[in-house]
Amino acid sequence: MRVLVTGPGKLGRPLLAQLERHGVTGRVLHRTPSASLPAGWQAVRADLTRPESLVDACNDCDQVLHLAAVTHSNRVSRYEEVNAEGTRNLIAEARRSGVERFTFVSTRAISAEGGAYSRSKLHAEEIVTQSGLAWNILRPAEVYGAGGEGISALIERCRIGRWMPIVGDGRALLAPIYLDDVIDGICRSVTALDSRVVLDLAGPEEMTQEELIDRLAVYFHTHPTRVRVPAGLLELAARALAILPLQKPPIYVDQVARLMSRKGHDIDEARLRLGFLARPLEEGLDALFGIDPRSPA
Repeated sequence: MRVLVTGPGKLGRPLLAQLERHGVTGRVLHRTPSASLPAGWQAVRADLTRPESLVDACNDCDQVLHLAAVTHSNRVSRYEEVNAEGTRNLIAEARRSGVERFTFVSTRAISAEGGAYSRSKLHAEEIVTQSGLAWNILRPAEVYGAGGEGISALIERCRIGRWMPIVGDGRALLAPIYLDDVIDGICRSVTALDSRVVLDLAGPEEMTQEELIDRLAVYFHTHPTRVRVPAGLLELAARALAILPLQKPPIYVDQVARLMSRKGHDIDEARLRLGFLARPLEEGLDALFGIDPRSPA
């Protein structure tokens, strides 16, 4: 099978390598010149917001695996431009090229109350379901193991015993999923026969922010100080920072709403349809660090 993969991002080489092990190769779409790719993959330079650049991007492909998205912006229109209209442009080219199947990687934070990013992904999902193609929609939860921000940053802060921010009352629900597990779920969906399904790819346990920090502290034998930040104050700070000419502010306006929004956690459907299983938090951490910090030295 040949697939056009858009914007693999931090999943990057592990995702492409795992797809290749499933007998899948093809093309990788990037907006900027890409780094070297594993054998069997060809780089394609295009911009989702410029339909003319997408011409022939899907040539010789059986399916599109669409991950590319803007995840952080203080310009609301940017989310809609890339995440929704960019998806529309890609679907139009896929149909023109005769591609019949479209796998869309969305987000578990799909609530209309989840801020501009969440609303743009909800709009993109609607575009996918109305495309006339055979489609699957995947909604990953909070992925750790690829480094960087979000839950990976929280894990690292707790590992070294730094202070831990808690937003609001600390009861926002998370379902952490290890990088390798979400990659496995994506690959299983790409090669599955089912279509027209929406699947949550999440860890087996939902937990509050407070519970996550409790478990991380036990795992790493650390005692991080917890700093509580009212959600309203954090959102106000984000709006103030948005006025400044910062290339990468520490927080974006819609992130608080995204964190606090209600999210789905129906992992049984992915298990039944794909045989998908994700590790509990501590098992994922064992895999990530290669050792078990809970064991005596």
